[in-house]
Amino acid sequence: ILKVGGIFMALLAVYLSTDKEDSKVTDKKLWLLPLILFIGSGLIDTFLKYLEHFILEQDETNIFLTSLFLSAGICGLVLAFIKKINPFRKKELIGGTILGIPNYASIYFLIKTLETPGFESSAIFPINNMGVVAFSALLGLVLFKEKLSPKNKLGIGLAIMAIVIIAVH
Repeated sequence: ILKVGGIFMALLAVYLSTDKEDSKVTDKKLWLLPLILFIGSGLIDTFLKYLEHFILEQDETNIFLTSLFLSAGICGLVLAFIKKINPFRKKELIGGTILGIPNYASIYFLIKTLETPGFESSAIFPINNMGVVAFSALLGLVLFKEKLSPKNKLGIGLAIMAIVIIAVH
């Protein structure tokens, strides 16, 4: 019951920590984006757990991730050439590297954590996702001097509490 409560607290935390009071959505279709993100993230988490449990051997994580990122890179190059965008400019290469390395590492360590006995995926995924939300909000505060409303601060606090509740139970 506590873990389920922690998950609901986490969902509320995501809403509160990302809601901006000065942004008003006028296009009703835009309300679908958080739902699509939620479903997409859940599908990715489910896919990773399935791969870890049924397909990947412990020594195959690197080859799987290298193949995955190489495929994504090739798709990106094809799309860039179709759209007539030069993907080899210095800014794009630096940006891709800055995004690619942490993404590779985060998926690698997520899979390794899923492989670790004693860690339940029902705790790992919410903790990981809440950590990303809380860290992103704090990063926005530090790097971009974003102003956090009391609602955003409450959301970050709830995210931290949700992580503790889910991790302990």
